[in-house]
Amino acid sequence: MGLAVVSCDLAYPEIVVVNRTDPQILLRRVSFNGCLWDETLGYGSATSPRQCLPGEGYVHFQRFDVRRFCQKAAKDGTIDGICCSDDSAQDCGPDKIRGSALIHEEPVWFNYRTVRVLSADYYDHHIVEITMGDMEQDFSVPGPYGH
Repeated sequence: MGLAVVSCDLAYPEIVVVNRTDPQILLRRVSFNGCLWDETLGYGSATSPRQCLPGEGYVHFQRFDVRRFCQKAAKDGTIDGICCSDDSAQDCGPDKIRGSALIHEEPVWFNYRTVRVLSADYYDHHIVEITMGDMEQDFSVPGPYGH
């Protein structure tokens, strides 16, 4: 009996998700059909391969825009000299705020999902690249919204 369960699990589709959005965008809590990757993905980073339930669905995730957060915090005077406060070419990357004085601001992660529906059948292998053009706010889960 145990062998049948193991063999079914091995037949489940294997999914990997890659952050191809923007160097300033972080993704976390990526999920698809019963799989949850509880890790934060920087630009170009990928989840570990997971065998998820077969079927169709969106890839859900939370998104954090470091540049927007930095600009808002600098404009509000929360961060002194850490991030740019306008749309200039100055880098507002994650390394700029790491270890900085983000003492009053808690980053807000917004809920998103892919625009495309992923169809994953038994024995499939999918590498899902999340891009800026393939994401939309996910209103199927509780907020926050408005980003």
